[in-house]
Formats: sequence, structure tokens, C-alpha cells
Amino acid sequence: METVNCDLCGADDAEFLFAERDLLHRLEGTFRLVRCRQCGLMYINPRPTRAEIGRYYPGDYCAYEALYDHPSRLVRADHRYGVSKRARAVVARLEKNSGRLLDVGCSTGGFLDEMRRRGDWEPYGVEVDAEAARYGRERLGLEVFAGTLHEAAYADDFFDLVTLWNVLEHLHRPQATLVEIARVIRPGGLLVVAVPNPDCVEARLFGPYWAGWDAPRHLYVYPRPVLERALAQAGFGVTEVATFTGRHQVLALSLGNWVDDRVRSERWRRWLKRAARSLPARLLTLPYYAVADHWNRSSVVTVFARRQ
Repeated sequence: METVNCDLCGADDAEFLFAERDLLHRLEGTFRLVRCRQCGLMYINPRPTRAEIGRYYPGDYCAYEALYDHPSRLVRADHRYGVSKRARAVVARLEKNSGRLLDVGCSTGGFLDEMRRRGDWEPYGVEVDAEAARYGRERLGLEVFAGTLHEAAYADDFFDLVTLWNVLEHLHRPQATLVEIARVIRPGGLLVVAVPNPDCVEARLFGPYWAGWDAPRHLYVYPRPVLERALAQAGFGVTEVATFTGRHQVLALSLGNWVDDRVRSERWRRWLKRAARSLPARLLTLPYYAVADHWNRSSVVTVFARRQ
């Protein structure tokens, strides 16, 4: 474990918020979530080092699943719907649907593959998990670098579009990553960053059970004004903020976290979590998300910014 200062402003002046546990994989450990009194950035302190954090990403970690080959047709369809929604949102905000695209933390490459189908894109990916990167290269024929963005060492002004889908909060040095992105993206290029939204309704409803905290994998949590400051500090100007992705999945995970701790009967736990993930439950929550999305109060916020 290591103790760190605020990644955004460098201050060593944080207030304790609450203690977190690994509710996704139920691995041992308690983690302190703090908030910088100077800039408002939330982060885990102390935290696992880079050498230690790997144990919290086991082989069945959901983001690394090879969903194109999943035995369930419903899971495959849900995955395609998710990446399609992301691609549509990005394409709608582009001046031209072509160029060089980089997806940082691309996992198995689903978003890159979808963008390639929708336009004239030269897709690149960066992924620290070697097996996920291999899947993207061999199964989907993508150019995926296994390692960090800094290790990839792309040329200056190389990309027209860079995306980070629920990645920034996992990084040990997120601000340095944003600065590196500013170097490799062309002036005027579009940056898309999706992160958990601590100002959402579910965070207040579920408290420490909200899946957006996801300790200790989520090392940082960005309230919207803090994220905008981080982007500006790296050289990006925010053009739009929206919520449209990761909605019901986060809700179902949060409910599952609460159920696992509060419901004693294993039978009832299984039934409640299965019901929360069902199609009827998704349909019932659509009116709520229509309102929450309008006010940017869903669990994942997506920021669109351009390099100054």
C-alpha cells in the first residue's frame, strides 16, 4: 500500500469520507475514500501500488470478458447494444466520421470494432491486460498495444479521436494520462471520457453500496466540476456533458451489493439479483432514466472535450 497526495492539485489536505470494501469480488481489505479539501477530487488513500493492484482484477473481471463469444445470445446482444450506443453518441458529435482513433483501456476491442464498422477509421487500442489485448488483436484483427499509454509512445498529434470508457478512475496517474493524450491528439481533436458520477441519484440512494465506488479498482472518483478542471488543466475545453451509458448495469450491481450484505437467505439473494438484471426490470426503469439522463444524474457521466 502507498500513501499519495491529490493527483490533480498536489495537495496533502484530504478529509475522510467513508471506509470501502471490495464488493464486486469480495476480496479482503478495507480502503479509505477521501476528498481533497483544495480541489474536491475523491480518491482512495492509502491505496494498492501498481504491483499490488493486479490481484483485484481476477480472470473473471467483467470488463475483460470475451463477450463476442459468450454462450448467451442475450449477453452478446446486450454487449453489441452497449458499444453501438457509445459509437452513435460519438459519431453524432464528429465533424467527419474518419481518421485515427485511439481507445485507451480498450479491453477486448468491442468499441473499436464497432467504430470501424461505422466509418473510415484506423483504430488503435491500449490495454494493460495482456489476454484482453491478445483477444482484440487475434479475434478482431485490431491494432492493440499491451501496456500503458505512455509505453505505447505514439507520435505527437497522431490521433483525431481518443476515448476512455470507464478507465480514468482506474489509473494510478490519471492527470499524467490526460496530459499524454493532449500530446498525441491533434489540435481540435475530440476526447471522450466516461467516469462514474458521484452526484447521481443512485450514489445517494445506495450510499457505500453504489457500484460506482468499486474499491479498490476505482482509485479516483470525479465530481463533474473536478473532471472539467482536470481536463482544462491538461489542455482540453469541454464542449458537452451527457449521461447515456452504463445505466441499468450499475443500478443492478448496486442493488446486488446491498442484497449481499443485507439479505440473509441465499435463495432470496439469488432471486433478487436475477430479477434486478431481468428485461422487465430494465423496462420499468426506463422512465426514471429518461428524467435522470436529462439532468445528468445517471451513474455514468460522459464528457466531450476538444484539445485547445
